Amino acid sequence: MAHYASKRFNYWGQTGILLALCLAGLIVGGFASLIPLIGKVDIAHILHGTAGSTDVMDNILKPENANALRWMQFISTLFMFFFPPFFYAWICHKKTLTNLGFIHTVDSKQIALVILIMLACTPLVAVLQQLTEMMPFSKATFAQFKAAEDEYNKQVAVIARMNNFTDYLVSVIMIAFLPAVFEETFFRGGVQNLLSRWLKTPIVAIIITSVIFSAVHGSYLGFLSRFALSFILGWMYYRTGNIWLNVVGHFTNNFLGVTSLYITSLSGTKADPSKLTDQNFPLWVGLISLAAVCALFMAFEKASKKDIYKPGEEVLLSDDTDTYNHVLINVENIGNDNPTYTQ
Repeated sequence: MAHYASKRFNYWGQTGILLALCLAGLIVGGFASLIPLIGKVDIAHILHGTAGSTDVMDNILKPENANALRWMQFISTLFMFFFPPFFYAWICHKKTLTNLGFIHTVDSKQIALVILIMLACTPLVAVLQQLTEMMPFSKATFAQFKAAEDEYNKQVAVIARMNNFTDYLVSVIMIAFLPAVFEETFFRGGVQNLLSRWLKTPIVAIIITSVIFSAVHGSYLGFLSRFALSFILGWMYYRTGNIWLNVVGHFTNNFLGVTSLYITSLSGTKADPSKLTDQNFPLWVGLISLAAVCALFMAFEKASKKDIYKPGEEVLLSDDTDTYNHVLINVENIGNDNPTYTQ
């Protein structure tokens, strides 16, 4: 099933609406995410920049602020990644949740294959990280990249601080599950969905979305690995249009990271997120991982035949009453000999 803008917004208009909502979400979410820090740090210093950024961050990243930082992440990702695509789909489409890909069912075979795909791509992702670090960066550039990576890992270490099993469950929900729902709604249900219909070339839409996905995470040394993960998730969405399968895949990746940090903390060792990406695999293991992912995707394709989804395919009908636009319609069972059309 492919869904189109059925309220006569052309693609430039849709893009403008999504970008405007993203900007609004960034601003409102930025202020709202400070609420959990009230009483813990001087909010005025953050708003007015009257204190050094290092001092402010050191104060925020105290271990006792772990819960506040989790709530900060929840609020910021909610406003930045969930609300913009949701309201965009509500404004531009007649069936909001259907357009985003939430009105779908999944079976156990699909879920199992998605989990296996995410597990199989782990060595590939690690090899891509190694290849990135081997690129001929200047010493100064590499030092900047490494400093940014260390700062990112420092924040993750505080947010993922787990002293007991209850903390672990909270982290699974706040760090693994909810970000998976919010980010997949934005990048797959919003950005990739729009670009696929606009460009009529889904593979290009997946690549562009993956570049944006990796860049937004702000990890230079992890750019290729995050790009690969996003590409895999993007392909799942392209072939099914089922956002829940993407959530399962994204959650699996996040869950493995959170669980690894929790197991490390049980031994009394300080959790270090950088250790999760420091796995060294020879190139041939990465190639085997790639082959395994391709094989599993073939099985995934077979298991998902009932809901193959091609958002790049679109049927346009001329509208005699509107010389500027075409009527954008919903196409049910696209690819069938006798598809049904709903204007």
